[in-house]
Amino acid sequence: MTDMDKAIEEAKADMMPFESWERLAGESSLAFAAFCVFRDLGAERSIRMAVDTAETDGAVRAKSYNGWRNWSTKFRWQERAADYDRHIEKLKQTELRKTIEAQGEKHREVTGKMLNVVSKKLDTMNPAYLSQGNLTEWVQTAIKAERDAAGLVTSGKSEPKQGQLSFVSDFEGL
Repeated sequence: MTDMDKAIEEAKADMMPFESWERLAGESSLAFAAFCVFRDLGAERSIRMAVDTAETDGAVRAKSYNGWRNWSTKFRWQERAADYDRHIEKLKQTELRKTIEAQGEKHREVTGKMLNVVSKKLDTMNPAYLSQGNLTEWVQTAIKAERDAAGLVTSGKSEPKQGQLSFVSDFEGL
């Protein structure tokens, strides 16, 4: 490698992010392919398991094990595989967060519709036909669903059961 090539490689390394599980400088394609087999085995990986996965011939496996073990030390397979595992876990967490946010948005949309339906129903109903229990249950159900969808934590107080009103005066005259 010329001085110019070295300078270019160093400039690239400074400008572009490098992930440790990518092919390292000086790592042969065979060594990198072996690392990929090792890396992709997951948390319970071992060099023996990787060799057994890649090699079907017993004699080849025996010879390969020493070579893979040397590559593992020279190219820091354990460290790189752990970095890769953390990276994959971050991707999974990001995807999970997106799913949860999308579900929350859908839930807020549905509970908003529920509250609108209750509001419209209340506007059209004859108050004389409303029981306090039904009205309370509707409101509590809609508010609880809306709070749950918004991720609001309740105080842990027990909620009134149907027919139990702690704000009876608000409904006087209905």
